[in-house]
Amino acid sequence: MPKVITLDAAPDLRQIYVAAALKRRRPGETLPDVRVARAGVSVDVAGLAAYARVCRLPLRAALPPTYPHLLAFPLQMVVMAGDGFPLSLLGAVHVENRIEATRAVAVDEVLDIDVWAQDLRPHRRGTLVDLVSEVSTRGELVWRGVSTYLARGAEHPEAPRSETPSTAPLDTVTGGPQWRLPDDTGRVYAGVSGDWNPIHLHALTARPLGFPTAIAHGMYTYARSLGSLGPRLPAGGLTSRVWFRKPVPLPSTVRLRTAFSSGASLSVLEAVSGDAEHAVVDNTWTP
Repeated sequence: MPKVITLDAAPDLRQIYVAAALKRRRPGETLPDVRVARAGVSVDVAGLAAYARVCRLPLRAALPPTYPHLLAFPLQMVVMAGDGFPLSLLGAVHVENRIEATRAVAVDEVLDIDVWAQDLRPHRRGTLVDLVSEVSTRGELVWRGVSTYLARGAEHPEAPRSETPSTAPLDTVTGGPQWRLPDDTGRVYAGVSGDWNPIHLHALTARPLGFPTAIAHGMYTYARSLGSLGPRLPAGGLTSRVWFRKPVPLPSTVRLRTAFSSGASLSVLEAVSGDAEHAVVDNTWTP
């Protein structure tokens, strides 16, 4: 049976990051059998509005598909900062994310959240781990997310890769919305998400962790990508997956190119110069 840590409120992630910076991590090859849970979570409408404004998301009666991740993310950090977790929290990079929104989740629904880690595995540049988040209401599972993080370390060139879908449908798509992301983008998003990871805040805090400049949060660019697709995406019955290919340095100007088909969309977020592919987003739903 897993150990269950029940939280009454979301933890302050700034304190978790500071503690992680001071803590000596003992490497290991197994994950602790721990679940972190919060019950009876109500959406802070003002916080939701601020998040929607920063990520250019429409405000509707249903939550944006990325918003439950925002509620679950502090619980993920509790798991990753806990005793026995074998990877360093600081410098961990979000490389993939999968969302399954079973149905639309109303803003006024009361939610129960459970988070755990699974599938520790080698990567060609270090080690991967999945943080699984499930959101339920009155016993009904309404949203599930799998966030994959990379901790850089010993390289494993032979490790299998997670292949992105073919971007051939985008060959004839030449235009798309462009965004200018200023150098304070990471700090602005941290203010609404609570994710104060130093790699996103300033070049001075990113460089000791291996990045020449601050990089945009993956979940920020993901949310903006879904927001750009607007009403063409359903609020429920959506499966969405993103592969973060190359970090978005700050400042940057990026472009989103998208191809639609029946019950599906495929997008590429790239540097406006075309010399860097930052993310591939694949969405499917029942038409």
